[in-house]
Amino acid sequence: LKVAAVGGAGYHGSLLRGFVRHLGTPGAHLGPRGPDWLGLLRFLIVPLGPHPVAQHLGTLDGRYGSAFLDPPWRELFTRSEPPACEPFSVAGRILSFVAGAGVTLPLPVAEAMLTCSDKFPDEDSCQKFVPFVGVRAG
Repeated sequence: LKVAAVGGAGYHGSLLRGFVRHLGTPGAHLGPRGPDWLGLLRFLIVPLGPHPVAQHLGTLDGRYGSAFLDPPWRELFTRSEPPACEPFSVAGRILSFVAGAGVTLPLPVAEAMLTCSDKFPDEDSCQKFVPFVGVRAG
């Protein structure tokens, strides 16, 4: 099952959080198929604006980079005002990418545990689990 996730880095972070929370935990909301369900999902990231994971994918896959990291695409989604007319077909690029995405690149998904404490030492600290995609930076 291909899931095209079109949006910015914040949206993809929210999607990843939901994926880890509901599908990544063994036995949680997986239904009768269990963990085998995880192997059937393929997320296709379509960036709108600057996106570190998309930058990484662009270095690994030239077709991805030419579709979503070229100057016209970046310029279109970094403008403060929408243009009077589309300089190219946004939907066409996305549909072409989804149709041709036969091979997906495995990116490790993990969680980091953050311990938060208040300014006052007598208050309890809390722990939050933050999912992330393991991408080598720089």
